[in-house]
Amino acid sequence: MTALTLLRDLALFPDRLDPGAEVDDMLVTLLPGESAVYHVTGAVLKDPEAPGSRPVLRCVNDLVDG
Repeated sequence: MTALTLLRDLALFPDRLDPGAEVDDMLVTLLPGESAVYHVTGAVLKDPEAPGSRPVLRCVNDLVDG
């Protein structure tokens, strides 16, 4: 993950894809241009794009629809 803007408390919830999945780090804050790598274990992914979308990847400054 590379931030284009400030990402405050970025969190990956892999258990939303596979109940047995775990991630090595949680609540990472990234400044623009900074990167973070998440290591997920115990997951079987049917859709390789799913970890980068809601509700799996979230941060405090997510926009709320509606």
